[in-house]
Amino acid sequence: MGSVAAVAALDRLWKTFANLVRSMATRQAAGSGAFSFLRKRALARPHFGRGPKVVAIVVLCIAALLGAASAWAIQYDNRTMSVLPSDTVIGGVHVGGLRFQAAVDKVRSQIETPLHQPIHVESDGFAADTTAWDMGLQMDVPAAVRKAMAPNHDGNVYQRAWRRFRGDDHRIIALKPDWTTGSSAALLEQAKKAVAIAAKNARLDTSTGFVHITPDSEGRALDVDRAKSLLTEGVRRGDKQIHLPVIHPKAAVRADAFATIILVRTGENKLYLYKNGQVAKTYDVATGQAAFPTPTGTFSIVNKQTNPTWHNPHDSWSTSMPETIGPGPTNPLGTHAMALSAAGILIHETPDVGSIGTSASHGCIRMRGGDELDLFNQVSTGTAVVIVNAGTAKARTNTPNPTSADQNAAVNY
Repeated sequence: MGSVAAVAALDRLWKTFANLVRSMATRQAAGSGAFSFLRKRALARPHFGRGPKVVAIVVLCIAALLGAASAWAIQYDNRTMSVLPSDTVIGGVHVGGLRFQAAVDKVRSQIETPLHQPIHVESDGFAADTTAWDMGLQMDVPAAVRKAMAPNHDGNVYQRAWRRFRGDDHRIIALKPDWTTGSSAALLEQAKKAVAIAAKNARLDTSTGFVHITPDSEGRALDVDRAKSLLTEGVRRGDKQIHLPVIHPKAAVRADAFATIILVRTGENKLYLYKNGQVAKTYDVATGQAAFPTPTGTFSIVNKQTNPTWHNPHDSWSTSMPETIGPGPTNPLGTHAMALSAAGILIHETPDVGSIGTSASHGCIRMRGGDELDLFNQVSTGTAVVIVNAGTAKARTNTPNPTSADQNAAVNY
């Protein structure tokens, strides 16, 4: 039974071959040499026996066909292994049919080259040229091409050859610039240093013996957060020029902090009230004796007192005086006093008006009652008080002889 089935199968195969030859014969002249002989042999239905010759012929034919197919597949695979399929796109660039380096060069020329174009970055006091690539916006083109090439090795030789031969191998590889470690931080640091100008505080200049206010000035600094954002956005957009923003810090001490200034000139024994840098009023005062000079320097008013109580300073000249003297007409401090940040020093009214214009006190600054009240109402706590030495102490020539402890304190304090 097995032999009968084999013969039947071979018979069917031969019929198929005969039909193919018959179809081909319709396109050829009936008496054309070798073809005519083949046609006659094919149309004459053979009657095979069951011998091994038929099997051997069929096996040889199949082997020949398989060998030819294998040779073609291997040759085609070798020829196309290192070539990208025709429908390959990398980063929007068509690279089908190209080998590795050619694909890399094409992609670089179209989407990487712009990253190497110069960008001018500037700010107040700063300028530099860079590129998007140097800033860290980069891409790995060879890696993308290798990724597109990788499927060329998928499957066996017959599968690869058949897939490429049919042309249904479509590959799309995404590729766009991305941020890596670049020099943007270093560039921003350079800009920060180049832009930086410290704000300058307003200050008092008393080098001439009078008050001059040196105004404050704004500083300049890079607005680091906004600069970083604008630089990143500008580089990604492909801007060719990027301006980095700055801010202008204010000084800690502004000129308006010196809107009101008191200047005391010892030796000359005058007090000057400055308003907005100009002398608004001048008062005659008494300052410290040569042995007990009023301290020089820049101080401030720490508190203002109405109807103050005098407290014994416990100095060598006050040992015989009472511990305190309360408010009243004989109080050494009068009705108004202002304590300075210089220890123990006050600007106060005095009942000893004969001392005004001289160097008669033990360091305090004495004023006539009306003058003290006028000054008291124009200044506030925190007002700067500048005391300078404007000459030698002017000794008092008509010092009274106190007849009471209160008078003694008024004359000496």
